[in-house]
Amino acid sequence: MIACLCGLMALSNLMAYLLSRTLRRDWLYYLLLAPGTIIHESFHAVASLILLVPVREVHLFRLRHESDGTVQLGEVVHDTTDPIRNFLIAMAPLFGAAVLIYFLSVWLLPKRVPWEMLLQSGWTYLFLGIVFFIALGLSPSRQDLKALPAFLITALVVGLVGYFIVWMVSREVDLSSTAVTVEKALRTANTGLVFVLVVVAVVYGVLLVVREFVQR
Repeated sequence: MIACLCGLMALSNLMAYLLSRTLRRDWLYYLLLAPGTIIHESFHAVASLILLVPVREVHLFRLRHESDGTVQLGEVVHDTTDPIRNFLIAMAPLFGAAVLIYFLSVWLLPKRVPWEMLLQSGWTYLFLGIVFFIALGLSPSRQDLKALPAFLITALVVGLVGYFIVWMVSREVDLSSTAVTVEKALRTANTGLVFVLVVVAVVYGVLLVVREFVQR
């Protein structure tokens, strides 16, 4: 599961980099990034509200040049919170976009049809087009990744305490059925992530082909 998430982040960054190297007009590059950025920042805002963290400012899309030469495309400012919630808010676009892509596939793609018919369906290309825009804003920003170190330390401590508690309880209560349920849920989530990773990889492959065609 972690490998799939890392793969999605890598593909998202590669797609943005490929676009920046291909397009000669900055305005066109930022225009293509706009839908994914809006979705990215929306997930930050929604996660903050769900986790009961007050939101101070929401900028779904704006071009702001930073002092280090980078360009900030959007921002959600929320109150300071604990490392767990801060990390979940920071990673919300990655998890949220993966879930969104999966459910869009369930909604848009034809069911139980051969690959030939799938490739002939207009819904397939609409789906891939939507995935293209979502994937461009899928990866966490550098600001988002600042929440990672504190989360890892907190998660390690909480995980060790949780493991000890489960170990103590399992000595008195049979938790085998719960373990099976958790394993099935993780397998389902992992299968969904693998599917999303494959779809984004296909979109990236199409982008490579388009780039070669444009540069000829």
